[in-house]
Amino acid sequence: MDSTFTLLELGWQAYFQQQLSLDDLESNRIARICAQKGSQYELASEFGLFTLESNSETPTMTVGDWVVTDTEHHFLRLLEPSSIFENSASNIDTVFLICALNQDFNLALIKRYLEMTHDAQANAVVVLTKADLSDDAAEKRALVEKLDPLLIVETVNALDANSLRCLSPFLKKGKTIALLGAVGSGKSALINTLMQTAEEGTTPKNIGESGALKIMPSGAILLDTKSMRERQIAQFDSSAIANFADIIALEKDCRFSDCHHQGEPGCAIKGAVKANRLDTQRVADFMLLRNEDSDNDQVTRSKPQEKFYRSAQSDIRARKHSSAE
Repeated sequence: MDSTFTLLELGWQAYFQQQLSLDDLESNRIARICAQKGSQYELASEFGLFTLESNSETPTMTVGDWVVTDTEHHFLRLLEPSSIFENSASNIDTVFLICALNQDFNLALIKRYLEMTHDAQANAVVVLTKADLSDDAAEKRALVEKLDPLLIVETVNALDANSLRCLSPFLKKGKTIALLGAVGSGKSALINTLMQTAEEGTTPKNIGESGALKIMPSGAILLDTKSMRERQIAQFDSSAIANFADIIALEKDCRFSDCHHQGEPGCAIKGAVKANRLDTQRVADFMLLRNEDSDNDQVTRSKPQEKFYRSAQSDIRARKHSSAE
């Protein structure tokens, strides 16, 4: 495997160049973190791959970070990132927010991903997949576009390379991209198709052994770490629990334990809406997060959703305990 790369191939940009001193340019070396395992980092540079062991004086770093070392690969300093997802990845230019246009379409989840991406100071592009299987793609796209008049929204078939040409402006050489999306949203299909659209003589290649950074046929860099793949859990954090804890508590008062809150008799949530004790839009967002599967008439929850419900119930119990005291 070729282990040497130009800085441009690794994602180097003017933003980082401006942070260099004369000593850096003349005597030191620049490298990008391409993998992390415990206290050990793997870095890629114009001079090949090397490892760096962190110590008490080394700042917290993550995949995607740029660092300055001396010629012996001793750490000197960390460059300020252009964007950062805490404990997951840094220096991502564009995040594709993936959501399917089938029964798994989830507007509330897209909103959460947008918040996460904006907080990280990266650019967001919403990619709505499985357009070929949807009869109401235009209506769902319009709902997403209403979230932000400047938001870029693309509707694609992730299995069709021609359909993905709309993403080309974000896949230029040296640009780093990442994907966020729930299980089944089409992330893997989209990545596979993009990786297969190579021009003659170009092939994807890993930066380092882990494959967390990959150079795509277009020259863009795909950042795909385990922690980024698991970011879907983040939409069920404490803020989401705080937003919906009252609704979750009401579920216990429904007449039926498997109430779907779709007009069943004795539904406590619908009763609260009718009595103007709950906002209709908040309930709608909550229902989207629950991701009910109308095809089999049973509530299905992903692992992140199960974690959300367990955490929410614990939060509710803690609040009741605090009030009792």
